[in-house]
Amino acid sequence: MKKDYTTANGKTVEVEVTAQVGEILVQFGREDDNASRRARWRNEASVEGMNEETGWEPTDTAVDIEADYEEREEKATLAAAVAGLPEKQRRLVRLRYCEDKTVEEIGRLLGASKQAVSKQLATIHKALKKYFEDDR
Repeated sequence: MKKDYTTANGKTVEVEVTAQVGEILVQFGREDDNASRRARWRNEASVEGMNEETGWEPTDTAVDIEADYEEREEKATLAAAVAGLPEKQRRLVRLRYCEDKTVEEIGRLLGASKQAVSKQLATIHKALKKYFEDDR
């Protein structure tokens, strides 16, 4: 008796088997088909099955909820602290930290010396540090 056999690389070949082995292979095929049919009826799906059928791979979607919450809280607190600064200081913060300008570039933009900009940034840091110390 000849039976189709699919190799590991996906090729299907016809092999000669005895009648007894052929019957066993037919029975295995029926059992596999029935199990697949039952799983479909029950809407059962496994990650491994989806991967085999579609090539889909699960990605790690684990989220550290606590760290995410703390980060949002810190950003909100910092935004509130910066909002409480005078307009000129907020502008310096925006130029230095949002637009990533150097002290020299800020000095050229504002017509101030590098030392004056550095001193003003140090003043801002002290004010923000005091804000966060008072906040605790």
